[in-house]
Amino acid sequence: MKALLLAVALGCAAQLATGCKHDTDAEPTSTSTSYDVLAKGAGHWEWDSSAFGFAGTRTPATVGFTRQLVFGEGNVLNVKRNGKQYYQTSYQLSTRTSATASEPLVTYVNETDLYNNDVKAYTLSQQNGRQTLVLMGEQVPVDGGAFETYHWVAE
Repeated sequence: MKALLLAVALGCAAQLATGCKHDTDAEPTSTSTSYDVLAKGAGHWEWDSSAFGFAGTRTPATVGFTRQLVFGEGNVLNVKRNGKQYYQTSYQLSTRTSATASEPLVTYVNETDLYNNDVKAYTLSQQNGRQTLVLMGEQVPVDGGAFETYHWVAE
């Protein structure tokens, strides 16, 4: 059952990555203000959805607010709702290595009403000019985390 949930989550990510191009979508470019792979250029990661296994999917339409992640200098993450500051925390990038693969991780304190683990595997992809960030809580395979999708919005 857990393998099925993971397969469904990965299928959802593939579907979202092929979505329509938005005028504000652009790949973050390397600039003098680039700090790391998640903090590129001026812009933010705009939340599309969060899937919580048997708890269903949440989107801006279902929860009543938009959500933005702004990764910045000094490993500071600003989380915004409807474009206004919601909270600030620090983040850390790392890699988990197994015998078969390396997995990039981002760690930060997640907000309590959009539950996910503090440690999340992440993937970046680009298709049709749309840069997508997928965060998968480390407990997703055991029904404890969320599968979040975002797209890049240049400012």
